[in-house]
Amino acid sequence: MVLRSTFITCLLTLSTFHSARAATPSPKAESNLICHTNHASECYPQIFQPTEKFQTVHDDQNLPPGLHVRMNLATGVKEARLNIPEPDGDVDFSSLTIIDDSDLVGYQKPPEEAEASAFNFQQEESRRQPFLPPQHDVAESTLFTDSASDIKVHASSNDKDILPALSNLEDLSHSYHWGLSLAKDSQLIHKLFQLLLPSNLSLEVRSLATLVFGTAIHNNQAALTVALSHFYNDEWPEGPLEAVIMALLHEQSPLLLNRMMFLLSSLCQDQTQLQAFLDAGGVELLMKTFNAEPMAVEDRDRLQKKVTHFVLDHLMPTAETNSQANDTDSFQEGSDPDAEWTMIQLRQLAERYPSRQKDKS
Repeated sequence: MVLRSTFITCLLTLSTFHSARAATPSPKAESNLICHTNHASECYPQIFQPTEKFQTVHDDQNLPPGLHVRMNLATGVKEARLNIPEPDGDVDFSSLTIIDDSDLVGYQKPPEEAEASAFNFQQEESRRQPFLPPQHDVAESTLFTDSASDIKVHASSNDKDILPALSNLEDLSHSYHWGLSLAKDSQLIHKLFQLLLPSNLSLEVRSLATLVFGTAIHNNQAALTVALSHFYNDEWPEGPLEAVIMALLHEQSPLLLNRMMFLLSSLCQDQTQLQAFLDAGGVELLMKTFNAEPMAVEDRDRLQKKVTHFVLDHLMPTAETNSQANDTDSFQEGSDPDAEWTMIQLRQLAERYPSRQKDKS
C-alpha cells in the first residue's frame, strides 16, 4: 500500500514538472544556439522561434518567412511573431511591416529562381533609358506651351506684355525636363537670345530673358548641349557667349550684369565655351566687371560675389596660387580679404591666359 502511494506521488510530481517546462517556449532540440557569453540563460536559437506574442529578434538570428515583423518604436528593436489574423478593428497598421522572403536573413533562392531573377534584371537594365521624363499634369504642360508661344510670336510695341510668359518659363526651367524642353525649341531659344541683346527693350525684359536662358541650361548638360547646337552656323554665326561678352563690356545695370554673370557661368560648364571666353580676354573682362563703377555698395558686393564664384567654379583648377594669395596678413588693412583674394587670382590668370585677340593684333 505504501509502495503504491509513493508511485502515485512520483507520477504527480513528474506531471507538474513537465507542465511547468511546457509553459515556456524553448528552441527545438535540433536548433543551433547562439551564445555571446558563458551564461546559458543568455543564449538564443539561431533560427527565430515564433509564438503568438511579439518577441525580440536579434541581429544575428535567421527569420523564417511569413512572420508578422515590426519595429517597436518604444524600444527601437525589431520584433516578430506568428502572422495571426487580427480581429476586425484591432489592426495596428503603424507597427506592421511586410517583408519579402528574399530579404530574410539566411534566405537563399533556388538556383533556377536566382538565375531567372538575374536574367530579368539584365533585361530591365538594357531597356532602361538614361533619362525618363516625369509625368507632368496638363496644367503645367499647358502653361509651358502657352508661355513659349507668347514669346515666340511677340511683336507688340509694349515689351512688358511678355513679362508674365518669361516669368512662367523661369519657374518651369528649374526642372530638368522643362529646361531640356526649352533648349530643344530652336525658335524659342533664338527668341530668348534676341531678347537679351542690346536693343530698345526694357532692362526688365532683357534681364529676365537672360535669367530664363541661364536657368534652363544651369546644371543641365543635355539642355546646354542642345541649346548651343542652335548657334555657330551660317544662319546664327554667334551665340549667347558673345552676347554676354558685349554686355559685360558695355552694360552698367547691376541687375543685368548679375544675370549675365549667371548665364556666363552656365555656359562655361561647356569647356569649349570656357576656352572661347578666355581666348576673348575673359579674365580681363572679369577684372573690369569686378571693379565696375559707379555702383551702389550692395550692388557691387553682389556682383563681386558672382565673379568670385565664377573663378572658384571654373578657373581655380587651373589657377596658380602662391603664398601671397593664401596669406591674409599681406592684405591691406581695412580691405575686404575676399575681394583682394579674387583680384590676386585674376591677376595670375590674366598672365596665364592673355587675350588671343591682342596676340593677333
